[in-house]
Amino acid sequence: MDAAERLAGRSGLQNFTLEAVANEAGVSKGGLLYHFPSKSALITAIVQRLADRCEADQQAALAEAPNCPGAFARAYVAVRTDPLDPGELRVHAALLAAAGTDPRFLDPFREKMAGWQARLEADGIEPEVALIVRLAIDGMCLCGLLGMPLPTGELRSRVIERLMAMTQPAEPLNKQENSQ
Repeated sequence: MDAAERLAGRSGLQNFTLEAVANEAGVSKGGLLYHFPSKSALITAIVQRLADRCEADQQAALAEAPNCPGAFARAYVAVRTDPLDPGELRVHAALLAAAGTDPRFLDPFREKMAGWQARLEADGIEPEVALIVRLAIDGMCLCGLLGMPLPTGELRSRVIERLMAMTQPAEPLNKQENSQ
């Protein structure tokens, strides 16, 4: 898997063959085929691995946070605000390009995303606020992946702060408002 990611990151998927991956890994093509019977199976496994990494990073961020409303949403934002290193960025871009040829390559991420969305909706904050936060941070991630303009510096920090603030539980109504 490491060799496949290195190869995809270095040269994209245009030269991504099972033989090239086997050479990169220093194994026989037959040995690689034992674990991944096709190029599609290998690409899907890489996507699954990336989705699992995101899940693990979110769980680690969640474990460091207090268990209160909006905790999962804050972990979701925190995990996605660190820029990818250039090697990882190239792997993600290559996989996105592969999804253009076969949308099923993104199925592992779709499955994880459905679970994350359900957790966000049940996170103890308004579900529409959780969705707005998710869509905003996902948009920032996608823009970064596609090389589109993103806020930088102080503006980026303020945007992230605002998204984090949105994940805080709503202030309880004061007694006067409750009696009305």
